[in-house]
Amino acid sequence: MSTAAGIIACLGIAALYAQQPQERRFDVVAIRAVPKDAPQMLRSADFDSVLPGGQFVDPRTSLLFIIAFAYRAKPMRISGLPDWAQQTPYSISAKPAPGFPALPPSENSEQVRLMMRAMLAERFHLKLRTETRQEPVYNLEVAKGGIKIQEVDPPAPPAKPGNVGAAIGNNDGRMIGKKSTMERVAVALEIFLNRTVIDKTALNGHYDFDIKWSDPTVETPPGTGLGPSGISLMISNLRDQLGLQLTKSTGQVTYWIVDHVERPTEN
Repeated sequence: MSTAAGIIACLGIAALYAQQPQERRFDVVAIRAVPKDAPQMLRSADFDSVLPGGQFVDPRTSLLFIIAFAYRAKPMRISGLPDWAQQTPYSISAKPAPGFPALPPSENSEQVRLMMRAMLAERFHLKLRTETRQEPVYNLEVAKGGIKIQEVDPPAPPAKPGNVGAAIGNNDGRMIGKKSTMERVAVALEIFLNRTVIDKTALNGHYDFDIKWSDPTVETPPGTGLGPSGISLMISNLRDQLGLQLTKSTGQVTYWIVDHVERPTEN
């Protein structure tokens, strides 16, 4: 290669690297342990601790919850955390350097996720890996006869699809959705079934629903909560009232394994 050609090639490589976006990190991060008897905080599943301008501010959260947010992981699929990491609440305030761009909410949240990953590595010395396992799952599908709830208009930005609220026992239950998606129905069902639920409905709309069920013939000893009868009632009422069915299957489920983590130094 001639000298001129080499110079041109090097300039081309330099230009290519110049076009690569720099990894953004928080400029200031304050982490403090919170007393265990401090008031609990209520938040949405969308993690409303993410603020515009690439900020993350939460007066009470846990390392488990932060990892779940940063890596889009489900808390029940994160393993290897020591007891202190699951039980110690933290107050976290993280802000980027001045000049962070104004981004649409979804892009802003994604940037904050990436910056949270860097913060976890730097301040908690977190080392994390993923592992895929073949295990039983439920597929959420449209039942024979079709969906039985009406599609509604999607939420107007910046509002987000509504979460699905549910209270389910062994002889009764209720599920409420407001402008909710099938993906969020699947997330709510996972909590009670303790098994991955995969949305196979191919429905991309938003739905309002409020369904209830009760079976006084089912006797539940005090304190036992949801059992086989309650799960059976929930599944049958999903089909009868929503037009949805759960079918057993097997699938690949991703787990996040914590290989190393340390308590952060406070500041």
